[in-house]
Formats: sequence, structure tokens, C-alpha cells
Amino acid sequence: MTDPLPYISPMNDDRPPSRAATGMDEASSLIDAAFRLERAVTRIGNTRLRPWNMTLSSYTALRILAGQPQLSLAQLSRRCYARPQTMTRIVTQLENRGFVARGAHPESERALSLKVTEAGLAALEQMGAEVLKISDTLNATLGLEDIVAADRSLRRAALVVENELREMKRPDEG
Repeated sequence: MTDPLPYISPMNDDRPPSRAATGMDEASSLIDAAFRLERAVTRIGNTRLRPWNMTLSSYTALRILAGQPQLSLAQLSRRCYARPQTMTRIVTQLENRGFVARGAHPESERALSLKVTEAGLAALEQMGAEVLKISDTLNATLGLEDIVAADRSLRRAALVVENELREMKRPDEG
């Protein structure tokens, strides 16, 4: 990484406060930074996809389907970390634009299978160059080692928190 980036608290304008003033420990600061990055990536992705009248969520769903054809709506929803209702709306929009087609699922009589059309693949190729600029920016800013380490750490943390959530939802076993 080049120069360290300043800590910017969500609690104020641009004045760097002391940690004691914000009440944020390092883990809370990490959560804030992850949320801030997610929001920034979503905003710039949506801005870069505006010429195609697409959102980053729609692009992501299309990209996942291109790599894993024959997914059901529920499977796509899980892979996109979206609610089924939200994914239904996204897939309907993609279908209306001719980017996605629904068909019989090869493994289930009840589920429908989703597949990216030729028009969807062509649009994905055009949009990909614009969206991948986000990765270029992160690669130039952080470098490969920092990105790999951050990815590994954040995924490990996500698993721990997801497991904690599952434990909270289980009925008492006693």
C-alpha cells in the first residue's frame, strides 16, 4: 500500500477524532470501513452501468448466471446475497430486456432454470470493461498481497458471524 489512508469516522464531518471520542474499537472501525467500501463500490458500479440502464445488482446476477447456467431463482438469490423477492424483480427485468431466459430445470420439476441469452452475454462483455475498472483501482491502491490478505480475513470473519447468527436462530437443545 502507498500512503496510509486517514481514518474517517461516520460520526462527524472530515475531522479525524480520537478513538475514545467515537467509542469505536478496531473491530467496529473495520465494520465501518467494510460497509463504507461496499457502499462506494455499489455507487460507482451503478454510475458506470448507467449507460446500459443496469444496476450493479443486476450486473452481478447476470455475471453469476453466465458462469453457472441452469441455476434456479433460489440458487441465484443465495449466490447474490439477495432476498428471493428482490431477485425475482431483477430476473424479471433481465428477462424483459432479453438478457435471461427461463426454462425447465434439469434436476427439479418445480423449479425453473435460468440461462443468459446471447444478447445477455454481449451486454455482459460490454459492461464488464467498465465495471472491472473498480478492480483496477483497488489493485493499484492496495496491491495483490493486501487484497489477498483482506479477502481471506473478511471471508473468515463473515463465516464466524454467519455461524453465530445460525446459533442464535436454533431452538434450545436442552
